[in-house]
Formats: sequence, C-alpha cells, structure tokens
Amino acid sequence: MRPRFGVMLSILPVLLSPQSGNPAPAGTEIDVPERLQMLVREATCAEAPATSSDKLDGTSLSGLLSGGTGTRTIFYVSPDGKDTWSGLLATASEQGDDGPFASIERARDAARERGGSNTIALGKGDYYLTQPIVFDARDAGLILTARCNEAPILHGGLRVVDWARQPDGRWTAPLKLPGGNGVGDLFVNGIRQTRARFPNAPADGDPRKGWLFAAKCEPAIAARQANTRFCFHAGDLPAMDDPGGLVVNIVGGYQPGSQWGNDTLPVVSIDRAGRTVQTKGTDYFFTAEGSRYFLTGAKALLDAAGEWWYDPAAGELYYIPVDRALSDSVVVAGILPTFFRLDGAGGMVISGLELRDGAPDGSGKFYTETRGFGAIRIEHADGVRILGNTIENVGVGLHVTESKDALIAGNVIADVAGNGIYVGTNYGTFGKSSGARILSNHIHDIGKTYIETAGIWFQAADNVRIADNLIENTAQFGIAGGSLWGSNDAVYNAVIEHNVVHNANQQTADGGAIKMMGEQGDRLNSTIRSNLVTGTDQLMNRADGTFWPPRYENTNEWPSPISWAIYTDGKASGLRIEGNTLSGNVTAIGINGGWSNLVVGNVITDGSGAAFRVDDSTGRGWRPPWAGPNRIEDNTVSIDSSSGLAAYVYAPDHGAGYVQFARNRYIGNLNDKSFRIHPGIMRSGESGSLPDLQKAGADTGSVVAPAE
Repeated sequence: MRPRFGVMLSILPVLLSPQSGNPAPAGTEIDVPERLQMLVREATCAEAPATSSDKLDGTSLSGLLSGGTGTRTIFYVSPDGKDTWSGLLATASEQGDDGPFASIERARDAARERGGSNTIALGKGDYYLTQPIVFDARDAGLILTARCNEAPILHGGLRVVDWARQPDGRWTAPLKLPGGNGVGDLFVNGIRQTRARFPNAPADGDPRKGWLFAAKCEPAIAARQANTRFCFHAGDLPAMDDPGGLVVNIVGGYQPGSQWGNDTLPVVSIDRAGRTVQTKGTDYFFTAEGSRYFLTGAKALLDAAGEWWYDPAAGELYYIPVDRALSDSVVVAGILPTFFRLDGAGGMVISGLELRDGAPDGSGKFYTETRGFGAIRIEHADGVRILGNTIENVGVGLHVTESKDALIAGNVIADVAGNGIYVGTNYGTFGKSSGARILSNHIHDIGKTYIETAGIWFQAADNVRIADNLIENTAQFGIAGGSLWGSNDAVYNAVIEHNVVHNANQQTADGGAIKMMGEQGDRLNSTIRSNLVTGTDQLMNRADGTFWPPRYENTNEWPSPISWAIYTDGKASGLRIEGNTLSGNVTAIGINGGWSNLVVGNVITDGSGAAFRVDDSTGRGWRPPWAGPNRIEDNTVSIDSSSGLAAYVYAPDHGAGYVQFARNRYIGNLNDKSFRIHPGIMRSGESGSLPDLQKAGADTGSVVAPAE
C-alpha cells in the first residue's frame, strides 16, 4: 500500500500561486505524491484550458495558461518532428510538409523569435540529449511542459546499440561521445549498473559488504597528508600495471578517522612497497586507518555481472549483462549532469516531464561546484516553478542558486547520486535563494554515490517553507538546512512542517532525518513542527573493518556512531521543535552547541538511544548576551528499552543551566540511570532518576507514568 498522509486537494492554488501563505488547514487525504503529481500534470499540460480545473481557479498558473497577459503560442516538439518545420502543429500534416520540431532548442529559439508568451509542449516518446539546454533572460516566463495525456521522457545521454558478444562473455558496443565526454553511468532498462569495481558490489545490497579498509600508515603521516593519501593492507589491492583512470570511492570526513562523508578521488599512483595510495584530494576531506573504500575505473576490474567499463580512446563500451543477453534491453549511457540550465530565465515553468539517466556528477568535494550541478539547474532566475516532474537516475535532482521565490512541488525525485534538491548559493558570491517553497514532493533513495547529502539541502535561503514532502532512504540527511560557513550562508525564518521522513542516515556515522545548522552564531527564528520521522539509523565501521550494529548508541565510548531524528548543530539557536512524532529512531532530538531552543509537545517512542541528547561542543566558549537555556517541555516519551536513556546532557563548558526540563511525561522503563548529566549535578553523580534530576533543579513538573 502506498504511504498516505493528509494533503489538501485545495493545496493546488497555494502550490501554483507566487505568494507565500500560511499553511493550509487539514483537509481531504489523498495519495501522495503520485496523486498530487497527476493533478499538477493535468493542470499544467500544454493544451489544458484555464477552465479545465476548478482547483486552479484564481491562481497565477491558470491565468498564465489561459493567456492572461496575452495570446500564448504553443510550439510543439516530438521525437518524430523536424527542426525545419514550423513547430506549430502537434503532429505531422497530411501532406508531410509541416509539423512539430524535433528538438527543444529549436522550439526555444522559435519562441525567442516570436516574443510574447509562449509554451513549449513535448509529445510522448524518448528524447536523448547530448548537451545541456540553456535558457536565459530571453526565455523569462516560458512554459516547458508535456502535451496533455502524453509522457515525454528525456534521457541525459545516448542509447547504446550494435552490441556484439565477445568470446570471454563480455559484450561490446561502439560509443563515440561528443565533446570528449565520458560515460558517467550506464542504465539498462532504467536500472543503474555498476562501474567495474573491486571489491565487487555485494549481490544482496548489504551496505556493510564490498569494502576494503585503510591500514594504519607506518611511519605515521601528518593529518594534512591524509587528504591525498591512505595506506592499505598487504594483499588487498589487485595487480594493475597502470593506475590510469583508476578512482577510489572512499569514506572519510573533515578530520582523519571520521566517517561523515565520502568522495570519488582519482588515483595518482600506488606505491606497493610502501603500501600507499596517492590521490588527487582536497583540503577538507581526510582519511585514516579504517576508512572504507573500493576502487573503480580500470578494465582489469571488469569481472562481474552488471559491471561496465568505457574506453574513451577507442570509443568502446564493455558490459557484462546480468542475464547474458541484450536483445530486448534499452541501454543508455548517461553523460549529462545537467539537462536544463535556467540562467536568468525568471518565471519559467517546467512541468510534467520525466528526466532520467544522467551522469552522477555533483555533491562530492573534489572539483565540483557548491553542492553541484543538478538535472535542472536554476541560477539567478526568480519565480521559477518546477511542478509534477519525475527526476530519476541523475547526479543531483534540482539545484537552485541565488534565485528567489522558487516553487518546487509535486515532483518525484529518486535514485540520485547526490542531493535530491539543493537551494542555496555559490561560494564567493553568496547571493541568497530566499522565499523558496518545497512542497509535496516524493524524494527517495538519495545519496547513491555521495553520502554526505540530503533529500533537501538548503542554505543562504531565508523564509523557506518545506512541507508535506515524503522523503525515504537517504544516505545521510532527509532535510538539512542552515549555515556551514557563517553569515554568508545563514538561514532565517525557515518552516519545516508536515513532512514524513523514513530511513534517513543509512550510510554515515553521524547524520539524521532533519538537521539545522547555525554557524553564523545567532538566532535562526525557525520552526520544525508536525513531522513524522521513523527508521533513522547509522553505518560506521571500526578500524578492523567490523561494523557497529544497527540502531546502536553508547554514550560511554568514542569514536562511536551518532544518529538523530531531529537535531540542531553548529550553534543553531532560536529554533522551535514542536509537535513532531518520532518513532523507531536512535536519538530522537539532539541539541549541539546552540542556545534558546524550545523542544515542546513532541511524541517519542521506540528509540534505541537517548530521547534527548544535548551537547555544548560546537558552541563551546560561546555564550552570547541573549543566550537562554534550551528548554525541553511538555513532551511524551516512551522508554521501551531497559537500557534506554531519557536524556543525556554533556555540557562541561556551559554547565547545568544549558538545558531545562519541564512537564514531560515519561512512560515505561525508567530507572536510577535514565538521566545522565555532565558535569554531575545529581546526588548520585552523572546518572540518576527523574526525582534526582528534579532535586538538582534541572526539571520541573515532569512525571513518570505507568506503561500503557
């Protein structure tokens, strides 16, 4: 059964109007997002009259489609069209001398030549793109959409044909790519295949399998060297005469030994005598003993079903089919990280399209743009609306940079190498993307290549509303917002509400479902409310290659995995975390470094770690004049494990006044160690019962109720 949660049918006018508004009241429950996506597509398809749907009456989109600012010309595009035709007919004429265009670029140019209000309508079929299609200020207000009841599919690359089976069981096909492009990913019948790798990918998909683990370097190397080299155990690496083209996919972080991110780094050399791999690295990505990794990119690694390798010099693609046959398969070589680039094209609408099978570039640290690329990339273009599209098997789904009032609604974004949606800025210019609304999208299976990613990531964006999204199966974050750099990318007045986040942080040692950062060191004045979060986990290995078990938390050890359902980090202050339902996670709600946060009215059940975890580490030594204690009040917490913690507070710098508890209702297995506070303020030391906490003055009015 598909997930269901309340979304108003009447939300459509809110989705499609350019004004931000208050949240709609609760209303009729419908399937989300597929049902909503269908309604959006019906309302925005090319031939739909303004009167076709009462749900759109009075919205700016209905006025736009009905030509409220003048006659709107429709230019048609079809895989069966010709760019020498007029593009004014949806299908070829009986005489065969006129009909739709063959390319979106030709339709774009025709719309520019005509001027006024125009729509580009794509007919059903497959479109294979070999270069990004760029829209600029001349295309402001243009609508790019599907014909009604038709499903255009845009592929970010070429279909591969003329396969020949070789005696060794591999298949080969000629593939000459334009502009010196390489193959980013290979898709067979819409399923991403595996670039030739060692060790081979696990057949059962277990994320704990298929890795090598870095050795301790002898002699030890300096920390700064750990961004460009790591050591390996004797016998780990296969023999390869030439490391050319070899890439290491390695898990690391911003300090040696951390497992908070990963990157794909080109291999420069392999010193077998010294058991060292030298890579092209960055100044902010580090590895150490235990960093897990695998190798890709060499022909010698091509040895398992589903693997492929591309020889750019010879223009030849190698592949080992899963079923040993390719006779009826559609094989696409993904080469484009960006399908559409909107550079200054304010007010454009893109709706009802399917974009798939592109290159995985983006969201890594090595030679990528800030949170990178995007199948649809919007730059310096205000008021753009992305509605009812399907975006799958790409690098980054949507990227919005320095563009105000973007509306992203009713889309399905899936199987993405990096971020699902990014809204923010470019490092160095720091223009904001304020006023974005990200509503009722289904975002799932995010971070397939780059794990330090999110279903929705936003920064340098004030007055953002993220609501009614369904986000599932993410490598690190479901939703992540706020400043990583300070005031340059600060976020204020964000509202994150009515989202459902399942199974976040499936690939990293420190992540969660909903996170807010505040490196600028002031109050965010933002709200996280009425969200449902389940299944937030972690993935972390020890130096010997063994992994901590799922849903593991132990506040007595370090290093150790950390997993949060909702948390604030990096001095994030002035947040209201209210009315959320958090079930089946590790830590439910965490505060790290900030002040004046209010945690109120949340329901917490079935957690394997602490219900509340508060740490002053990212704000140590920082106490602004306006700082007030973090308050945790009027929450309902079920402690289902005998070893479960109700609260863990570690505040050696800020002290006991850093957090105050009041009127919480605890149910279940509480005991004399349910609360742990450092430095110790309870008569028993760091650990104690609720009465101990209250006698120490850190809690007022909370109760323990019998288990129901």
